[in-house]
Order: sequence, then structure tokens, then C-alpha cells
Amino acid sequence: MRRAPIFSTADAVEEAFYDAMQRADLEAMMSLWADDEEVMCVHPGHQRLIGLDAIRASWAAIFANGGVDVRPSEVRTHTGAMLAVHNLVEQVVVTGRTGHETVACVATNVYVKYASGWRILLHHSGPGGEESPTLSSATVLH
Repeated sequence: MRRAPIFSTADAVEEAFYDAMQRADLEAMMSLWADDEEVMCVHPGHQRLIGLDAIRASWAAIFANGGVDVRPSEVRTHTGAMLAVHNLVEQVVVTGRTGHETVACVATNVYVKYASGWRILLHHSGPGGEESPTLSSATVLH
């Protein structure tokens, strides 16, 4: 088992989060989450997941198809002593009927600071932007 990295900022955790998503690295992804059974994750168009087991299973299913081509942009942050909230736009490249297209998702990531560094408490992403297509239940962005 990989030793959990120590992140001195919420920004560093966020960078590692999107890197793990790009590389489909489940162990790296799970090392970023708070060790708390109340952690939450909502993938675009899907139900809320609560707890590390549910979150791990969802990322394992997503990563079974390889990495997610996602690029964060338009990041807005609010950081306090123990909690940070990041709101951003995720530019996700998906394969559609006409080939590759970029879909904008709006995400909120909440980070909490522990003695061992910053960790993810919540990742919530959903379709966003003016021209976002309607998602079917079969579409998985991440």
C-alpha cells in the first residue's frame, strides 16, 4: 500500500486529483481523500456517493475505461485556516456521435486540513455551461 502524500495546500491536492484522473490511477486518487466516512462525491448526472468504499468503487468503474481527459479552468477559490472551497469549470473530452467533443462541467471541490495535510472532503461535478449537451444515463464523464 502506498503511503499517503502530505499536501501543504489545497491547490496541491487539486492538482494531484486531476492528475490521478488523467492517468486513471486509483491508488493515487484514493490517497487524496479524507479518512472520513462522510466524504462525498457526485459525478456528472449521477447520484451522490457517501463514504470511501462507494467513492473507490465509482472511480474503479470509471478508470476501467482508461483516464479521463479533463482540464480544469476558471478556478475560483476561498481558503480558510482549515477548509478550502474551489469552484471551477472542468473541460472534459468525451467521444460522442460525431467524434471527440469537449463538455463543460461545473465542479465544486471542498478540502479540509488535517495534521497530515490537506485532503478532499467533497467533489461535486455536474453539467454546466451555456452549450452543455443533455446527458443520457449511459454517459459517464467522470
